[in-house]
Amino acid sequence: MKNDSQARIDALLADLLDGYNHQYGLGAMTCSVYDTAWVANVVKTVAGVPQYLFPSAFSFVLDAQLPDGSWNAHYYPEDANQSILASPNASQNLLDSILPTMAALYTLNVHAASPHQLQPARFPAPSLHIRTARAAASLEKMLHKWRIDTCNAVGFEVLVPALLDLLGAQGFTFEFPDRPRLLKIRAAKIQRVQPLLSHGKAPMTLLHSLEAFHDWNIKAFDIESVKDRLVRGSVMASPAATASYLIKSPTWDDEAEAYLRLAIECGEGRGKGGVPSAWPSTNFETLWVTSTLLEFGLWTQSDGEARRELVCRTVNESRRMARGLVGFCPGIEPDLDDSAKASIVLSLSGKPGFSECIVKNFEATKCLKTYQAERDPSISANCNALLGIILDQDDYPSKADIVGKITNFICDSWTGTDGSVNDKWNLSPYYTTMVMARALTELLYKPDAVKLPPVTSQSLIEKALFVLFGCLKRTLHSQKPDGSWGDVGAREETSYAILTLVSLRSLPLTQSMRKEMSDALQKGREALASLEGRKPEHLWIEKVSYGSKFLAETYVVAAMFTSLNNPVDIGLHKPERSRGLKRKQTAHASMSKRLRKS
Repeated sequence: MKNDSQARIDALLADLLDGYNHQYGLGAMTCSVYDTAWVANVVKTVAGVPQYLFPSAFSFVLDAQLPDGSWNAHYYPEDANQSILASPNASQNLLDSILPTMAALYTLNVHAASPHQLQPARFPAPSLHIRTARAAASLEKMLHKWRIDTCNAVGFEVLVPALLDLLGAQGFTFEFPDRPRLLKIRAAKIQRVQPLLSHGKAPMTLLHSLEAFHDWNIKAFDIESVKDRLVRGSVMASPAATASYLIKSPTWDDEAEAYLRLAIECGEGRGKGGVPSAWPSTNFETLWVTSTLLEFGLWTQSDGEARRELVCRTVNESRRMARGLVGFCPGIEPDLDDSAKASIVLSLSGKPGFSECIVKNFEATKCLKTYQAERDPSISANCNALLGIILDQDDYPSKADIVGKITNFICDSWTGTDGSVNDKWNLSPYYTTMVMARALTELLYKPDAVKLPPVTSQSLIEKALFVLFGCLKRTLHSQKPDGSWGDVGAREETSYAILTLVSLRSLPLTQSMRKEMSDALQKGREALASLEGRKPEHLWIEKVSYGSKFLAETYVVAAMFTSLNNPVDIGLHKPERSRGLKRKQTAHASMSKRLRKS
């Protein structure tokens, strides 16, 4: 088993890190029809003749259209004839079909009006006219079903209205129940940022959705002001935003062209025309992989020292470029989630963490915010931040207070729910449960690591135990008869649930509860083994949902090979548990009485 696990881990790290490009980084996010549609519209004039720069992107869009005229967010050319692409389960979030269908319809109209070097007669059947009619009819139906309250996708409140305007200019108008509310939300956001846009100081996070301002004139938004804020030719590592910039820029930008070519060639499309919704995603994928392996004891100090040092160097290089913090790739606006994961990796690699810097930059009233201009807080990002703070051996005056604040926010987010807590960065509630279990169990065993006052510590432990036993109860009761979990992506969601139970094994449980947990873990691992070989499931949220082969393999490896002999104990040193354990046992006795009554 050890040999099998080590071989899988070595192969994963080699695939992830050995392909690292020192200029552009790496990325394995699945291809996005939405972004590819934008890239397909880029035109370059060569010797006085305008030509579409990326005809393979347009071919990708044509091939991805479904029989009903719509597009899903994702498309694999080798699976073109498989019915799963048209299955309702292929896109749990309705926006995953709405946004790519809007962008693809817009692109069809652009190419129909100006074919340039492409010959419509050679396009695969049906004709562009029939494709357009089917797309418009399908989009009309989807928009009528859509409820914006269910949507957490990045930038949807500006992207959908922008495409409504662009399609309206092409003669396609869509009315639907939530349109007035959507436009009202867009107006409020634009009102906040318009003064910055007109002075060329758009927030970096908004630039990631630059295509939302594609129809704005130069007085409202000078596109040239973006040029100085490009990172290696990209606009916030977004192919769609970069394509919009290149289309509108009055002067050609060779570096932006080179970036889009690399996104096509080096992204998961591998030269077939498709691009992901973000590329590269160096820090995000590297940090989620390495932190998970470190947290669950699968990448020890003696394993892969050179690769570990590469990761730590990449973190420090990113920090030098971003005020001591980290974004999802070097040079990009820093955020709480990536910064917290980076601090965890450093701490578990025997190096100083930087949680104090994270707290200073992201502290808000009730929790930590993911970005400076964030609308709704993220539970999972706060869980990662809490874990990073606990593992960071550096002490600072506000450490205990911020731990209390974040813990209360996490616990309060669980209270009053049915045990299914959704987050803005992942479609699966099992992901949120997994990171909650990891952070709160570490707090239980290390209350003294953050020097919590006894009264505060007792109160937090009681709240944490209430949530953790709720996590345990829900995870055990929601396991399917075949041993798997989840409704969106069984392979990755089953991995999340197994890792939740692995973390919860550290709780003082009765023999019967421990037996039930062990049986669930065994059945879960058997189910997971039967799901091997699947493509990455689209659980992660960007402008549309996406998957990552690196993240999927990491969670599967951790779920399959983390030791079940002893409760997982992360961190560099065994914690001093005496006082914390006594307080936990007192709280647990109280909790046991409540559980028996329920």
